[in-house]
Amino acid sequence: MRFLAPLLANLFLILSAFGFGGILLPILPQELSRIDRLAILPLAGLGMQGLLLFLLGLVRFTPISMLFVLIPGAILGFWSLRREFAPPRGIFELKMPLAIPFTVVGIVLVITILGGFSEPYGDLRSTDSVAYHYLGPKVWLRNGVIRPVLDESQTAFPATVEIQYAPLMAYGSPSGPEFFSVLVFALMLLSIAGLAARCGLDLGNVWWLMAVVSTMPAVYRGLYGGMIDVIYSCFLLAAARIAFDAKLRGEFVVAGLFCGFAMGSKYTGLMAAPLLCACVLLFPPDSTKRFSRSLLTPLVFAGAAAVVVAAPWYIRNWVELGCPIYPPPMILEKMLPARYFPPQALQGYTDLMLRVGRAMGKDPLHLLLLPFNLTFHTANFEGGAGGIGLVPLAFAPFCFRAGAWNRFAKGLALFGILTTLAWFCTMQESRYLILGYLIVAIFATAGWGSVARNASRFARMLAALTVAISILYGLFMILTARADDIHSGVSASFAERRRHAEIPFVESFRYLNEDPGVGKVLILDPLVPSFYLDKNYIKPLGRRGEEPIPGIHSPHELLSDLKKWKITNVLDVQWKEGNFQVPENQKDLKLVFEENGQRIYRILPTD
Repeated sequence: MRFLAPLLANLFLILSAFGFGGILLPILPQELSRIDRLAILPLAGLGMQGLLLFLLGLVRFTPISMLFVLIPGAILGFWSLRREFAPPRGIFELKMPLAIPFTVVGIVLVITILGGFSEPYGDLRSTDSVAYHYLGPKVWLRNGVIRPVLDESQTAFPATVEIQYAPLMAYGSPSGPEFFSVLVFALMLLSIAGLAARCGLDLGNVWWLMAVVSTMPAVYRGLYGGMIDVIYSCFLLAAARIAFDAKLRGEFVVAGLFCGFAMGSKYTGLMAAPLLCACVLLFPPDSTKRFSRSLLTPLVFAGAAAVVVAAPWYIRNWVELGCPIYPPPMILEKMLPARYFPPQALQGYTDLMLRVGRAMGKDPLHLLLLPFNLTFHTANFEGGAGGIGLVPLAFAPFCFRAGAWNRFAKGLALFGILTTLAWFCTMQESRYLILGYLIVAIFATAGWGSVARNASRFARMLAALTVAISILYGLFMILTARADDIHSGVSASFAERRRHAEIPFVESFRYLNEDPGVGKVLILDPLVPSFYLDKNYIKPLGRRGEEPIPGIHSPHELLSDLKKWKITNVLDVQWKEGNFQVPENQKDLKLVFEENGQRIYRILPTD
């Protein structure tokens, strides 16, 4: 059951996604291959599903209510899968040279599956997963309604993907959301395979492309541990796949829907979607309509579709938090002051983002050196990011010798270049560049194919060695990063040891979760990872300085009147650099648990 629950929950989710995506099939371009449809239909379904769950959750968000969205989708999904069930012709016709990339992809898939049975671990200083990716869905599910988690401002990010972690938690155990990475990995491979084939790559190059992308540590890091960067990139790749071949207004609308799903997943989609429209204007399906008014009209409809599907997240933030983009950038905060985020705390958050966002430098020289730095200096990123291997730097320049690229490939290349420039000028977080990594991998693989066909024997051997080193490096980095996940996924005893080693104050969480008398817990320290607490809680100060309770500026202000807030227990912790916050011998508190820098108090009844 430990392995079956997350597997079945994810199958149920993706089956429902296939059903919703199948609704769009009549207005998809008829030229799409089956492998394109196998990627686009579930991606569209996940976007539609996330939006429906959000709209439902504004009223009621429980395991039962979510079934009203998921079951109809699953019923439709059976019909969609029956139609698309046959594998794409030729994709599994492997000759001996193609068995190598097939094996590489298979190894990474097995790593992802085994690691997917692991539960979340870590603290607020080491991982964003428990900080907000998983925290929001868990709190919404516990409260039965979707409202901002005010002590963690980043749960206000658009969450078209993360909201679907809630049914995976409800039906698939704590490892349900982690196993979702297996679905994302498969959708990523299908997406880039369809794009590469449309650009003109043959079957052999497509398989090597999938092997190269699978072993890019920087890409792989964006698909597990609650991260949504890969699936966000897949939304944009699906939009590009449709938009550059769209002829009818309905096809442009579908491309706009995918842009909206991207905008409803990450704020960076607000930049990427207009850049895609600009690329379509330069490389339209009909070259005679470049910058024509007849092309502008369907692009307006595409933009309207994107705004409609993304707007609910931004409207919710505007209504409840005072600003559609929350936490707001400083320039926007001056016009629309954000609630629950004091100016000094917001300034600190902005300074942090600026420091993280200049990892590779901002001047023209650093732009010229960007390919080299992304390959050899990934430690410049905050906390490291993993590399992208040697293939992009070594072979992308040779893509110009690969032959005459078609219009679609030129438009896709321009889209990759523009989004990379936007990334360079704004927020240089490695995960935010995964879209660029995926696109450049297509052209780098084609460049390697050109070298293999046209170069001397020594050059071909050197190129093959470069690819081998790149793939082996990626396999080593990925396996090393996920070794503990794999071990804890298959070994219950190791998982228990890992909980005690990596979850701060795990003994207190276990005590509070298992005690039926615990109602609402006051968490005094802002860095305590409340994701691990299954009970309602109040955290008067967030880790970024958020102040979720108006008029309360410190935890001590709550200690003087605990009963007013219906608090039953207080969790007080002591980090290495701090002290306990509850005063000794406070009259209305009784110490009921103490261990390893952790104290739990129970509120005494009034005489």
